[in-house]
Amino acid sequence: MAMNNNERVGNALNFLCQRLYPYVKQQMQVFYGERWLAKAQDCLANNKIPKKKLIDNILREDILTLLSVMSKQWDNVFQAHLTPFEKALVIELIEVRNNWAHNSSFSTEDTYRALGSIAKLLKVISASEADIKEVEKQKQEVMRLLAQEETRHETKSSSAEESRCRASLAELLQTLNFQDASLLNQALTHRSFLFENPKEVSEDNELLEFLGDALLTFLSAEYLYRDYSNKSEGELTCIRSALVDKAQLAKFAIEFDIGKWMRLSKGEVASGGRTKNTLLSNTFEAVIGAYFLDSGIEAVREFVEPLFTSVVEDFLSPTPDIDSKHLVDSKNRFQEWVHRNIGSIPPQYITINEAGPSHAKEFTVELRVNDKLYGQATASSKKDAEKLAAEAALKKIELM
Repeated sequence: MAMNNNERVGNALNFLCQRLYPYVKQQMQVFYGERWLAKAQDCLANNKIPKKKLIDNILREDILTLLSVMSKQWDNVFQAHLTPFEKALVIELIEVRNNWAHNSSFSTEDTYRALGSIAKLLKVISASEADIKEVEKQKQEVMRLLAQEETRHETKSSSAEESRCRASLAELLQTLNFQDASLLNQALTHRSFLFENPKEVSEDNELLEFLGDALLTFLSAEYLYRDYSNKSEGELTCIRSALVDKAQLAKFAIEFDIGKWMRLSKGEVASGGRTKNTLLSNTFEAVIGAYFLDSGIEAVREFVEPLFTSVVEDFLSPTPDIDSKHLVDSKNRFQEWVHRNIGSIPPQYITINEAGPSHAKEFTVELRVNDKLYGQATASSKKDAEKLAAEAALKKIELM
């Protein structure tokens, strides 16, 4: 059963208590020596605690006592190690704990803020990366819920609209098990369709595409780090580039017949938009972003990792005829060539032209080093134009 917000906050406060106790104890002992427990007891409202062992147990188990000690001993003990901002964190978390103890209802936004403050305090006391990630994991889940609430508030999908989307996307929903079919519908909506149907559609998929791109980069890196830790950083970078390359994402989209479901303008459809790699890959990223908002990071991870595995296995299969330099993407290869042959001068990718309507832009990019032109290319995104310009430069210097 899913946790509610109050349970999340309570669990995080208990987690913080376990990690904060050793820090408070150490700092108090440095300043007061063996008298530290007596000084800690003086900070509490109820001083009628007969045994030192009892106060020690209370400090171990009650986050409020630890935060109170930090607050009241700030000038003597903690000010030397922490900043005023961190004192504000302590005061804020005292209020969070009191609200939690009084069973106050925590909104998703309040929960996200509380978890963020707890994660910040863990970093301040130099908690382990694993401990910080444990809280960040909960924070990420709350962020998903927050984004989901915001998205649903903004789209205001009626039950009738949801039913219509679910009916029209029934076949695709058998593969992509969305709880909110309207989110999937938005992920499939290209800006050209919005441009052509402004009364029917209010949002395209560009923000979802941005989110999906970030998720795929993160999940591919996490997957490679976990399952291929025997590889070098350079090798893993090459493989990750292959996993999230536009051409590869387009193949993933084709595997799920995404092109059939994309909502495009009549002009895009007529020009073969359903088979264009750029549109397919961008839509796949948007679907991933929407799936995260709909079902969470674990669902996305479960969906993409089998796709990654098939690509990595092909990538790592023996190919003795392929020079390893061709496994590095074109921009990295050109930068390496510049470093070896010219010096530590960063290549400049300059957009010299931007043409076309807002839903079908084309960008022309020049690649220069020390103002010398090495390559030029045009594509539907600056990123793709830069890669193509680097490919052109590599051909020019005979590295391909």
